[in-house]
This record gives sequence, C-alpha cells and structure tokens, in this order.
Amino acid sequence: MEPKPVADFPAVTGAQPWIRKVRTLFRRLDSQGRGSLGVDNFLDLASRLLSSFPKAENFYSDELVQGMIHLWYGIICQEGEEHQRTRLKMNESQFIEAMLKCINKKFKEEFVQFVISPFFDVADANRDGFIEQPEFNLIMAAWRADPKESELVFRLLDIKENKKHLSKIQFEGLMAEYFFDETLKGKTIKVWGPLINYKRPEDYPDCECGPTWEGKMRTMFRRLDISQSGKLRCHDFLQIARSLAQRNHLDKAKSDAVMRTMLEIWVHYISVDKDGHHFTELTEKGFIHNLRSMINGQFRHALDQFGWTFFKAVEVEGRGFISVAEYRNLQEAWHVGRAEAEGMFKVLDTDKDGKISSDEYLSAWVEYFLGEDSSSPYKTFFGPIISKPPASERQD
Repeated sequence: MEPKPVADFPAVTGAQPWIRKVRTLFRRLDSQGRGSLGVDNFLDLASRLLSSFPKAENFYSDELVQGMIHLWYGIICQEGEEHQRTRLKMNESQFIEAMLKCINKKFKEEFVQFVISPFFDVADANRDGFIEQPEFNLIMAAWRADPKESELVFRLLDIKENKKHLSKIQFEGLMAEYFFDETLKGKTIKVWGPLINYKRPEDYPDCECGPTWEGKMRTMFRRLDISQSGKLRCHDFLQIARSLAQRNHLDKAKSDAVMRTMLEIWVHYISVDKDGHHFTELTEKGFIHNLRSMINGQFRHALDQFGWTFFKAVEVEGRGFISVAEYRNLQEAWHVGRAEAEGMFKVLDTDKDGKISSDEYLSAWVEYFLGEDSSSPYKTFFGPIISKPPASERQD
C-alpha cells in the first residue's frame, strides 16, 4: 500500500462515507459514552499514549499535549472566545459540522504538525525515524482503533519493504486516508471499527406527532412514571438512573454519565415548555404536549447523545455490542417486563448473531422517537403502544 501524503488528497465535500467515518471516530473519542466531546477527550487521548510510552522525552511529551490542545482550541472548536471553549461540548452533529468547516483549511494545513508528528515522535523512542509494529499498535490503541484492523493495516503498509517498521510518511498516509478519503475503498476504513451506519435524527423529516407517535409517547410516560402516580417528577428520572447503575454495576464515570443524561432530559426537554417555563411535575397530557413542541427542535439533535449514553452504560466490556442479559438490565430499569425486553432483543438483533450492536440499538432508539410508521418493528421498543389517555384526562 503506497502512502499518499495529505497534500495529494482532494478537498473533502462531506460525502456520506466521510460522515460515517467522522461519526465512528466521534464514538471512539467519546470513551465514557457521554454523547459529547470536549477538550478533555483530546487530553484523554494524549494521556493514553503517554501512559503507553512512559520513557518518552519531555520535549515530545509536551509536543503531544500542546498538539491536542491546539487541535481542539485552534482547529476544531472555533466558535466563541477561547476561555469559553474550555467548557464547550459538541454532540455528534455539532462535531461533524465543525469538522466540515475546518477539514479543508486548518485541519489539512496543520495535519502533519498537530496530528502526525506528536504521535509519531512520542512512539519513535530511538529517534531513527521509524516505528515498529508494537509501537504502532500502541498509537492506534490510544485512538481506540480496532486492534485486529491495526495489525492488518501495518502489514499492508509494510508489505513492500517487509522491514517490520513504518516511516513517518507511511504513518501520515494511513491517517490521511482515513480523514480525507471519501470513498469506501480505502485500506484504513475499518481501523476505528466498522463504520456507523444507522439513520441520524437529522435524516428524518419533521415529526407530525400523529396517533402512532402519540401512543409511543404515552407508553414512554408510563415507563418513566416509576411511582405510578400519574405525574412525572425529577425523582422518577433519578430512580431510573440509579437502577441502571446498580443493575449493571457501573463504575463512577459511567454512573455519572447516566445520571447527568437523565437530569438533562428532565431539565432541558421534559419539564419545560416551548416558552421556557419550568414545572416541578407533569401529567401525561403535559408530557406529550411538551414533547410535541420540542421534537422538531433541539431535542431531535440530542437523541443520539442520550441513546449512546444508555448503550455505553450497559456495554460494560467495551466490546461494541450488548448481550441479551445486558439489554434486559437496561430495559428493566425502565420497567419494561423481562419477556417484552427479550422479545424486542430478537427484533433488534437484525443479523441474528445473538448480540446487539450500537447501530442496531440506536436505529431502534431514534426510530421510536422520530418515526411514525405504524408497522415499524420498533414501535414496541418500550412495550405495547398505549393509545388511550388515562381516565382522568379523557373528555366525556
């Protein structure tokens, strides 16, 4: 495989294969499943590499950290004052948009200086201008690339000379192909794992909030109403988060991510109306009314973030899929019955391999909230659709 320097790639247009690559990379960088990226994620990337190369010279260690800081503040995150960007987080859609803005400009212009050199120089311990396969594997592991794909890519790059090492030019060619090639033909296409391929919320038309959608939201309300009081309160959301953390023995980072997500759903989308008024409790009617006013706005763009957090919470071993037991724990935290959960697992497992990938899970998650097809197999994601309001809300 002949390396192709970054300068030889044509301008990125934002074609679907490229967007799938960026979405996949986003998920790898979002190691805690928070559904958003900030400067901390890039510092985590630097930390993982420095932990793998503890004997790296101070100069190159500093170069790596400064490179990651510049990659965020100076290239990707360009909105607002720099001091405000310290706490800025980007969801998947925002990250793709930011990458589209910088990919053909500063990202490409400074690619070698701030992406290639910092990683390569830390790994090139003997300063001979080459890295061997174990060193290459550690670099790619820091990026959370797929280990098997990393080994395959190394062999493809090294196949001509068979010297068991790669030059900086070859490393540049590998990384450049992933970031700048918009086809599905590249040798590096799966290095960060299979490309994400589920339908994005942005790809759905505006939701008309018809009877099927309303029935699903009624069902959702009943699942959230843990106390079965007929009203939703913040503590219902907290209880679901605690139950999910306990059932799956989540560590503090994942437990915090789930708790934060449930609070964000309540504070920003459920307990507030379109005019910004907040409520301490909501009836089923108010819940549906608020969702109807939110579903075609920012809530739509946050759906990916929420679904990804729940998937990562139960994907306890980081394998990229969840088992039937893990899925059952997730659904039972929402008070979905065991039989219903196991039945839906079979629906979600489209390739019948006995496990659910993030694509399979998030396809159903997004479809549930934005789809209005009454024949969709995902309409019972949270149990049978409840089409009628409670007796207390029915008109005579």
